[in-house]
Amino acid sequence: AVLESAEELGEGSVLLHVNTGESSVDYQPGHVIAFEMKAQNLTALTGKTAEDAEKNDGFMRGPYTLSRATKNSFDILIRVVGEKSREFAAAKQGTPVRFGGKFKVPILEGIQKNDTERVVLLSTGVGVGPCVGAIEEALKDESFPPIHLVANYRTTSDVVYEKHLIDLATTNADRLKYIPFITSERGGRLSDNEENMEVIKSASLGLTDTHYHLIGNGQMVKEWQDGLKNAGVPKDKVTTEMYFNHKEPAREGVSEKIAKLMNEKAFATSA
Repeated sequence: AVLESAEELGEGSVLLHVNTGESSVDYQPGHVIAFEMKAQNLTALTGKTAEDAEKNDGFMRGPYTLSRATKNSFDILIRVVGEKSREFAAAKQGTPVRFGGKFKVPILEGIQKNDTERVVLLSTGVGVGPCVGAIEEALKDESFPPIHLVANYRTTSDVVYEKHLIDLATTNADRLKYIPFITSERGGRLSDNEENMEVIKSASLGLTDTHYHLIGNGQMVKEWQDGLKNAGVPKDKVTTEMYFNHKEPAREGVSEKIAKLMNEKAFATSA
């Protein structure tokens, strides 16, 4: 298997497209694999990245979530944050890669479409990658419920797949709603005020009719997971994947605020 391309889709967000060659793969968006890439120059690496690559035949490695896959290729959207991801992003076409395993439940498989009226995909940063792949697959299935993608970014330069998603949402207006949410322009995160929350609430649907998939920043995932649970959303209607900030605790009071805004009736106090 080799790297076909490393393409920058947004500031600091790079799509790795891998050609698996003779190896046929059976992956879905949201599967996590063990992914390894040959270092261009082993002696230039430092610290843990160097140490690990030296022990591993010169390959840098880690667990990564797949954005999309075909029988002989797959895509991984990465955030360039440290030495290893910088190396991945700068790799040349034809760089050898190795991969294995198949972990986590793919996004669409985790959704019980028969008793779901709407699916909300809530992502931060490159967590949007697997959501895009899942949307592409879901749109091929006429029986799949409408999807609302709420993609959260810090700034407009972080946004990826903008044209592609606008095109998909325009062509499938009754089945896909695309909502990019730029926190620096909206006075904070989605959960920070009631106006922001309106993008996720649905006046016509009950709390049990929507499936929520939360993917990205660990703190966001925890806050929304707890908030939706406290609002009365059934456990099987919420699936999650944390990309980073796994140990970061939820901010104080945020889960309660989410629960209250999502289910005002249950939290209404009599005067």
